[in-house]
Amino acid sequence: MPYLYRSALSALAIATVTLLPSAGAWAQAPLTKLYLQESASRDVEQNVLVATIQAHGESASPADAQAAVNRTMAAAVERVKAEPEIRAATGSYSVYQRRDRDNRPVDWVAEQDLRLTSKDPAALLELAGSLQEMGLNLIGLGWQVDDETRRKIQDQLTIEAIATLRQRAEAIAQSVEMQVANIDTLRVGATSEGPRPMMAMRADAVAGAPPPTALPDLETVWSNVEAEIVLSPR
Repeated sequence: MPYLYRSALSALAIATVTLLPSAGAWAQAPLTKLYLQESASRDVEQNVLVATIQAHGESASPADAQAAVNRTMAAAVERVKAEPEIRAATGSYSVYQRRDRDNRPVDWVAEQDLRLTSKDPAALLELAGSLQEMGLNLIGLGWQVDDETRRKIQDQLTIEAIATLRQRAEAIAQSVEMQVANIDTLRVGATSEGPRPMMAMRADAVAGAPPPTALPDLETVWSNVEAEIVLSPR
């Protein structure tokens, strides 16, 4: 069974000959199926800042540690409500017993995360600084592309990838003295690099300091397409 190969960094083409039901002029000639993959990408400037804030409490009893975290988080949520352009969502909540090197109990620790998202980086960074002054820890800071922009770019990249795939199919068909009859199957997928996190900061290390700084980066958005193309004799 003959195969056609074309190797590239982001594309793979394999053609196999398969007998298919046909009619008319193709009735006496076998048809060829061509399998192609193609991708398109674009670097997009990140426009959404994401910060993860953590409330941290320590005490000899787990109840007291949790009470401390609950008070701190309640105050933080009230502070965030004053910033309508910032979206807040509480995250994981954990309680554990800390031990020393000899595995002896030391104290109890409780922690809860608060995720802040905004297209207004100045407002979010100022809020993060305020929360640090309130005793919370900034444990994560990173940028990402907003969902609407990502979907729009991915749609454009999908069309580009399909056009490139069709051109390759026609070139391959011509090289074996055939032509593209139709696209039998088409699969589309999209990916992106995702947020790039920045170094976390502890509240006790930045007490009295100005708010943190964060600069956006470029995020690579991809669209991948796969097709099963039927070739026919000219």
